Amino acid sequence: MSQAMQKLTRKGANAIIQSMGGGVVPQEGIEHVVVGRVKEIRQLVEDLKNTADGLSCMKFLIGDYGTGKSFMATLTRYIAYKEQFAVAYTDLTANRRLYAHDGKGLATYANLMQNLSTKSRPNGNALRSIIERWLSDVQQKVALENEFDGIPDASDMRFTRLVTAEVQNVVRELQELAGGFDFATVLTKYYNAYLSGDETTQEAAVKWLRGEYRTKTEARQELGVRDIINDDNWFDYLKVMTKFITSVGYNGLLALFDEAINLYKIDHPQSRNKNYERVLEFYNECAQGRAEHLMLLFMGTTDFLEDERRGLFSYKALKSRLQTNQYETEEFRDLRQPVIKLAPLSAEELYVLLQKLREIYAALYSVENITALVSDENILEIVQKALARPGGVQFITPRELVREFIGILNLLHQNPEMEKGNIFAERLEMASQETRRFTGRVLE
Repeated sequence: MSQAMQKLTRKGANAIIQSMGGGVVPQEGIEHVVVGRVKEIRQLVEDLKNTADGLSCMKFLIGDYGTGKSFMATLTRYIAYKEQFAVAYTDLTANRRLYAHDGKGLATYANLMQNLSTKSRPNGNALRSIIERWLSDVQQKVALENEFDGIPDASDMRFTRLVTAEVQNVVRELQELAGGFDFATVLTKYYNAYLSGDETTQEAAVKWLRGEYRTKTEARQELGVRDIINDDNWFDYLKVMTKFITSVGYNGLLALFDEAINLYKIDHPQSRNKNYERVLEFYNECAQGRAEHLMLLFMGTTDFLEDERRGLFSYKALKSRLQTNQYETEEFRDLRQPVIKLAPLSAEELYVLLQKLREIYAALYSVENITALVSDENILEIVQKALARPGGVQFITPRELVREFIGILNLLHQNPEMEKGNIFAERLEMASQETRRFTGRVLE
């Protein structure tokens, strides 16, 4: 077992095998199944580091179904945690859009906040813990700078006065942004409720910050604020949230928008164009540096990007910004441009991926001699068969191949008396000329 695999827990191995066996991306241990994509990963790390330095970034991961967009998004999330980012995630759906007047835009923001996560809270719902970390850090800073013996309780008026002044410093910075005044007011309400132990007001403040109020009247009655987050202003509040998150000590916010194809599927042209107009707004905000410490990552298909009838390229202002660098080639790529196109994994990379999964499977089920179960030659044949399918060389994707492979492992492990010849053919004459060239490369 490799040194990297030795660090993999049984829980992590189970998450990988169960998730990938079901055709979905594992949320834990993803670093153990990364193959290829070295240049793309390096670029995304660079983008995160630039964002941490106060810049902003908007990227599109584009590829056909099964090319690994969601996998790359999950990997970027994993890297973001290591870079001390908070991460928000949402799937765009028929009920969650970028632009709407019936609550569907707000639903996108609310889902981002529901899925807001950090390294210590990777499963979402991290907003309240971020606020409490902020207040705890402020108290510790005040206690240290003013030589208090530990952190006094709320009855120490001098300590409370100093902490309140520090809280107001953060609040004043937020007030400078569009939407910042009400955001700061709600944060102050939370702080005062925190001091008095008023759990109801704290819950109401979190509800407001997560975009869960539907009417201004309800928010005014429960919190005394005049405005709420809505379809029109939610991106302004995402920027304010980013500013707050960085003030807490995180390096920035990574916001992931998966299934962007659902914008392409909007039937009404005017509504679709309004959503693309919002994409352009986001792009301009990031390109012009008006969204500090915020990185936006959209995942979509080639049609979503390039279809000139209803894709992003149907909106001329976006097409001019997102067209591929004309001097780029397959060998020499410009990954700093907004669009990163994901080609299918090569046959060699798929071969390595299956070898990694075999090792993880052995760790999960304590299989001492996993190569006796499925040998390197067997893995080679699995990839060869996939390549020999119509269009396999150009369009082979990991998802179905991985599901098939884990199914084979399950079958052979649970039925040791089964003849492997029932699964693996003894002869490989079916391999095409291109497949034979791949075989030669692997066996070299």
